[in-house]
Amino acid sequence: MDRRKRKTLQAIQDACFKLLQQKSFDELTISDISEKADISRGTFYLHYVDKFDMLDQFEQQLVDKIKLIFETHLKDVNSPNDLLKSRYPTFIQLFTCLKEEQILFQIIQQTKGATSFQTELTKVLQNVFHQSPSIQIIGQVKYLPSHFFIPILASVITRATQLWLDQTEDYTPEQLAKGILNIMINGPARVAGWLPGEVIDIDKFLDEK
Repeated sequence: MDRRKRKTLQAIQDACFKLLQQKSFDELTISDISEKADISRGTFYLHYVDKFDMLDQFEQQLVDKIKLIFETHLKDVNSPNDLLKSRYPTFIQLFTCLKEEQILFQIIQQTKGATSFQTELTKVLQNVFHQSPSIQIIGQVKYLPSHFFIPILASVITRATQLWLDQTEDYTPEQLAKGILNIMINGPARVAGWLPGEVIDIDKFLDEK
């Protein structure tokens, strides 16, 4: 993508975000967006059919980046253990991306809702797990239909991202990545200290060869 097009698309995205602080998406017009972005309506229509197409492209843009992140390291995965360990750098990249694309993420949340993004993330995760040789991990989920596993994980990631981007404390992507991995490996109840038993040390787990 050339620099001029990238600058125009960024201006449209920023304008949309600012306008959504003042009015609902239903009230938003192409003229509003064009004026705020300092472009002509014709320029807007060079890139989008209408404001709904704009939203769909915003979401797809973010989903494509996340898909690429989650597929990273899959070639080195030969076991469920490898899959879990490779998710740590993946989660770091994911949360770094979402922090950098915070405006895009928040536009999607405000307009299409968390459910839409969560659904797209579920599709990405399903694709990743089915590309992995350790797919048998999905079939080992007990007391719950296996097809619930990935949507629940997508829900945890989506909600964690919302809370992280909304809060004032400065958690790093690395801290959040370890937190999510800790929940995946040890489970919410054991992480919270509600259940007895040894909690796997995430740092030691990641350092194991």
